[in-house]
Amino acid sequence: MKPTRPPGIVCLSNVYDEHYHRARGEDIERCIGVVKRRDLFQCLAAATGREVIILSSPPKPKARRKPRWLPAVETTFSNHRQFFCANWDVPKLRIPLAWFFYARQVLRHTRSGDLVLVDNYEFIYIVAARVLQLFRRVTFILDYEDGKHAIERSWSRVLGWLAEAGGRGLVRGAFLATPALGQRLPDSVPKETVPGFVPDKPPPKMDATDGPVCFLYSGGLNYERGIDLLLESLPHLPENGWRLDITGHGPLAESVARFADEPRWRDKVTFHGALPPDAFNQLMAGCHAGLNCQRSSTPISEVTFPSKVFTYLAAGLLVVSSKASGVETVCGAACLYYEEETPASLAAAMKTVIENFFAVRQKLDVSAVFERYTIEATTLRVKQLLRTVGLEK
Repeated sequence: MKPTRPPGIVCLSNVYDEHYHRARGEDIERCIGVVKRRDLFQCLAAATGREVIILSSPPKPKARRKPRWLPAVETTFSNHRQFFCANWDVPKLRIPLAWFFYARQVLRHTRSGDLVLVDNYEFIYIVAARVLQLFRRVTFILDYEDGKHAIERSWSRVLGWLAEAGGRGLVRGAFLATPALGQRLPDSVPKETVPGFVPDKPPPKMDATDGPVCFLYSGGLNYERGIDLLLESLPHLPENGWRLDITGHGPLAESVARFADEPRWRDKVTFHGALPPDAFNQLMAGCHAGLNCQRSSTPISEVTFPSKVFTYLAAGLLVVSSKASGVETVCGAACLYYEEETPASLAAAMKTVIENFFAVRQKLDVSAVFERYTIEATTLRVKQLLRTVGLEK
């Protein structure tokens, strides 16, 4: 008889990294939120001493349209075991088939006594969680990264609503990417804000630049994240003293590429598209300031947190940011904020950095962020939440 493993942490999440890219053997989109979830899983393992297992459903390919049977795959995410369920990858049938195959996999790999971390109110996870509840005694914790389902207008909004309705009663505690998401949970559910992670010590400050100030924009290339606002702000900047690198993907990617190729901007603006992790880190190491232009006026800002802010801070960049999604509440004096959602206001903040980089750098204070959001500090807060729900003594 096969011995039963001790209680572990089972993560219902479709996060994946280079290990799965190699195992899959075909072109798939790069996964966002990899670093954030990697560090959260590390915190959970450190807080509990339990093994972390990630259970996932295979993502769709970039270009292939022909049906293909995807067998179950065991790989790794960071240093954790990861299992992808099988699925018959057929257009229009892939999603409903995944509900069945994924629920079966979750039931097979989960044991009574496990802590189950649910990555957002996704319908596929809540179906699996409800099946699991019938056959296993487990504790569900929600990793509430976003509430995009609440603002969608397509048929997926119905599934999101059903998932939230079906999952709300299961959740014993929650990790929130932004404090505003806590309003969508019952007051009785213990909550901890985990918007991102930074190193144990702040990186050395770059007090001066030898040449132009290099700005970096990374993330979604869409209206909600303000990429068009950024491009419209550039004519308001000085003729010299700055450069801009843009990386990411989204519906406005072609517009960004055309803009960067215009003769006026060709020597100042570079569009890199979506970069693999090593290339992105190398690019970021050569930049001085990171830009977060998320719009406060769009509904998505009520249910998401711009993870790029913590990516910039962790790399030691000076951060210029809007106040959307509670960034000021979370980061305080760590960022330089612009007040109005206009190209002129954003350009004014960038111009301040261009002309007074050293002074702005000295004025900003990242100490509070680096005291609260390191892996060690977050592990202590995670442990306290688990104690509250009765998992840790």
